[in-house]
Amino acid sequence: MEHWPPYLDRYHENHGAAAELVMTALSRAGYDYTFSYDNWSHTLQGTEIGVLDIVVAGWYTDERAQQFVYSEPYLYNRISFIKRKNDSVDYTSMEDLRGEVIGIVSNYAYGPEFDGSNLLIKLPNNHLIQNLSLLQQGKLDLTLDDELVIRHQLRTFMPGTSEQFAFLTKPVSIRGLHILVSRRHQNHEQIVSAFNQALKQMKEDGSYQSILEKYQDGFTFRTQP
Repeated sequence: MEHWPPYLDRYHENHGAAAELVMTALSRAGYDYTFSYDNWSHTLQGTEIGVLDIVVAGWYTDERAQQFVYSEPYLYNRISFIKRKNDSVDYTSMEDLRGEVIGIVSNYAYGPEFDGSNLLIKLPNNHLIQNLSLLQQGKLDLTLDDELVIRHQLRTFMPGTSEQFAFLTKPVSIRGLHILVSRRHQNHEQIVSAFNQALKQMKEDGSYQSILEKYQDGFTFRTQP
């Protein structure tokens, strides 16, 4: 998986909130695992062809659903645009952003309205921090991601700059966060079903919330749409 804190964090002993939720649920379901990091495109490709078994954290698209089976969502992400604070850009529909230069991360699925819009100028990069840096320099008008991820990136890699930016009021989308298992995996339905059942039990016995509380260093995770 790609480094995506506070959800997936290569520098945390338990790999971040999303990773710990998933690994705990898989352990309870009786599965052993190893956890590895790679960029997002390689993660998807590797899981699709069977080099990897599970994508720990992904958003749904109809196209991906042809290749992967999705679990129930175990967290939700509020995907929002961020701008330079003094810029006047705002929107109620994608039409309002016609001509704006927007930094994206390659192969992310931000939401059907944004992904399907041909009104926007979308410039792909490999990492969010590249887009935030370009935004600060005035080379982008906007970028977007989960709000907690953006805050974490600014705090970690661009300390002292958070006051230079502002989120647009309307979110791009609210996305459920799922595990994905390739349909080529012979036990794909069994894995997803066992994960869903273990996750339900974790919510009932309080361990789900206990895991999230360990990562709430100024963050509030979204557990409902």
